[in-house]
Amino acid sequence: MNHTAPYISREDMVALCSKVELIQLSRDDLTNHYDYQGLEPDWAVVDKAISHACQVADGYLAGRYALPLQSVPTLLNTWCGDIARYWLHKRRINASEMPKTLQTAYDDALKMLNLVQNGKMHLFATDLAKNENALHKERGAYRVRSRGKSDWSGYDG
Repeated sequence: MNHTAPYISREDMVALCSKVELIQLSRDDLTNHYDYQGLEPDWAVVDKAISHACQVADGYLAGRYALPLQSVPTLLNTWCGDIARYWLHKRRINASEMPKTLQTAYDDALKMLNLVQNGKMHLFATDLAKNENALHKERGAYRVRSRGKSDWSGYDG
């Protein structure tokens, strides 16, 4: 791994995919092997997928949060899992053959990270509190005053 903090673990990937799927996606030495009992995924390949996913996430989070994050929100864990799984599948198949559910999960993860990047979604409750405080502080800046009630009784429109 590199300096990027992992937002997902090998165990998270096994829970997301299954060990058999990870074996199929990471082991380049297997051909038409149907009995996966006793086999392990190529953890170096899985680690590359995890690293890639975390780097993608950090690219969106940089500037909004101090990196690496001290705690990993569940949403970020899920998005990174979807990105890593997509990366693993992309090693095996063309993007045009990508199963729709995997493509949708990947696209959704990037959309959500984009919302976080643009400040339209928050990863932590403390972000919401900061925004609430900022809104309360700015509240008076947007008040509008009128000169009093206008008399429109003679206007027929």
